[in-house]
Amino acid sequence: MSRLQRASVVIESLAGHLGMEDGMMLERIKNRWHELIGTPTSLNCQPAFFKSARLTINVSSNVWMTQLNFLEGEIVSMLSEFGVVSIKLRPGPVGWPPQTAAAALPDAQLSAGEVAYVESLSAGIKDDELRELLRRAALKSFARIKAVDER
Repeated sequence: MSRLQRASVVIESLAGHLGMEDGMMLERIKNRWHELIGTPTSLNCQPAFFKSARLTINVSSNVWMTQLNFLEGEIVSMLSEFGVVSIKLRPGPVGWPPQTAAAALPDAQLSAGEVAYVESLSAGIKDDELRELLRRAALKSFARIKAVDER
């Protein structure tokens, strides 16, 4: 067992003794929410509380509340690995940090002209490493902006 695994066992044990295991499980669920639930659904709902195997989820609107009611069984099934047995949906704030929401969106494909424009931005930079970093960052940024615009 590695040091990291041993530390994890100690922390989980300590959290259990302090009555914090539900809070730790909520954070684990939040960390994988977008991966498990998928976009755009995951951007319109957010885990709020976890207690006694029941996950309370804030939902951004009545439309999404209706959609999630239809998906309740599937959501519970997807979250069973975290000990979730039931969910409670409620209207509430969904406040993902902007970088989290942006990371959950798939990037759009850029056209040849858009790629050429990005290449022209970095063409004058002499430092190879810096030029490549700027090029990759610009491509990623333009692809995310385009993905948001297409929504």
